[in-house]
Amino acid sequence: MEKINEKRKMQFLELYSMVMADGIVHPKEMETLYRIGVENYGLTEEEIDESVKDSGVSSFIPELPEERITFLYQMALIAWADGELEESERKMLHRYASKYGVDENSVEKLIDFLLEKAHDNVEEEKVIKELNETEI
Repeated sequence: MEKINEKRKMQFLELYSMVMADGIVHPKEMETLYRIGVENYGLTEEEIDESVKDSGVSSFIPELPEERITFLYQMALIAWADGELEESERKMLHRYASKYGVDENSVEKLIDFLLEKAHDNVEEEKVIKELNETEI
């Protein structure tokens, strides 16, 4: 098994922190985390297991704005995976959006948009396209 690229592993672990945000690891959140890991990061389930087992605190910031939005959307998908949105999950999204340089006046609007799309399980590409066409 090939070792996970450290940058990708750090980014993936940021998503795992969203699973832990409300203090309850719901099976649907883990299922969503694994799906994103396999589909978007090209990881195997074994690599995901290893990443989660070895998890620590990461400070990865995606370079491109589109990568940042994609990552925030993945966090929103995990937040809604258990069918409930906790305030701690919303706060974590806010914290990451701010960390990623989203204008403070636009953070709540962006989070609302991403959470709405995640609730409806809209494909990432469609979310990015719609976001590029709007004034958020």
